[in-house]
Amino acid sequence: MKSIIGQVLQSVRERVLDPVSKRISEIACEKVLGVVEEHVDCHRNFQNYVDDLKKGVGDLKRKRGDKEAELRIVDHTEKMVKEEVQGWLDGAGRVIDMVDIEEELENVSYLSQGRLGRRVRQKTQEVREIQNRGNFTEGLVIERPPSIGIPLPTENMVGKLDVKEKIRGYLRGSEGMIGVCGIGGIGKTTIMKHIHNELLNEATRFEKVIWVTVSHPLNVVRLQGDIARKMKKGLREDADELERASRLMEIMKTVKYALILDDVRDKFTLTRVGIPKPTMENGCKIVITSRSVDVCNYLSCQIVKVPPLSKEESVNLFLDEVGPDVLQIPNSDEIVKLIVQKCAGSPSDIVGIASRMRGVKDTCEWRNALLELPQ
Repeated sequence: MKSIIGQVLQSVRERVLDPVSKRISEIACEKVLGVVEEHVDCHRNFQNYVDDLKKGVGDLKRKRGDKEAELRIVDHTEKMVKEEVQGWLDGAGRVIDMVDIEEELENVSYLSQGRLGRRVRQKTQEVREIQNRGNFTEGLVIERPPSIGIPLPTENMVGKLDVKEKIRGYLRGSEGMIGVCGIGGIGKTTIMKHIHNELLNEATRFEKVIWVTVSHPLNVVRLQGDIARKMKKGLREDADELERASRLMEIMKTVKYALILDDVRDKFTLTRVGIPKPTMENGCKIVITSRSVDVCNYLSCQIVKVPPLSKEESVNLFLDEVGPDVLQIPNSDEIVKLIVQKCAGSPSDIVGIASRMRGVKDTCEWRNALLELPQ
């Protein structure tokens, strides 16, 4: 019985295992042969592969240079580079910077040509592929999404947080016209710059946040042009004030805006300029800063008064600006208090005198500075 089973197993091995082993052997031979043939081919055609790579890299450099030259003449304030284009430029740059291959090509030995030839051929294929992807038939740029506004540079805001929150409350409420009043240099513009930048981060509230510094004396034509430019629109230069007002009115009626008019000193009407009246329905807001309560009342503003800095706030601001070394000067405490008192809580006056006296350590110079201040 064992002899019969052995014969059966031997027969199975001959019929099943031998063909499998034979196929495995054939596959292995084919792979080895393929590797050998590829190595021989890379060795034989090494210089051709190198020439192809150098030509491909040269063509890619020129193509990338053409795209970059094209982008340099684009107005990037209104258009932006497509992401796929930027990705292609970055990828092309990486492929071009194949310093490792170039260094090896310069000193390659005869025996290494087969191995290196394979790498050169692969790099050439990469160059061709990225070059083929650089055909942007629909252009390199797209229109920038509409900008709600441009952030303004700001200074530190000393105190005034309660005033700022009061203005923000009115902007959230039903008031359409808000007037921020106070003496010159008291911080009205600084407060509104901070609010302006905060509104930019609330894109769902307004489609446009516009800042315009109003000239004095008032020039209506100039004000119309300034507002239109901030809206990325133009007004005809040869049109008169009334025609420009009509056109500006049409432009602004299409946008939910927050308009900040800084340093308004003269009375005017919104209709004369061409500014639509803010209402609950259109959701627009206008904030003016002015030294004159009369101007704010004339425009029917909800008035927010900006008070002077307190004595403590004034002294702290002065010391922050002039530096702590001032306290080492004899009798400096009394001089600083008198200087701050003459500044009457005006941040701009305090910063101005503190900046001028920074680094001065002579007591006489400090007393002279005190005497020069207006009574």
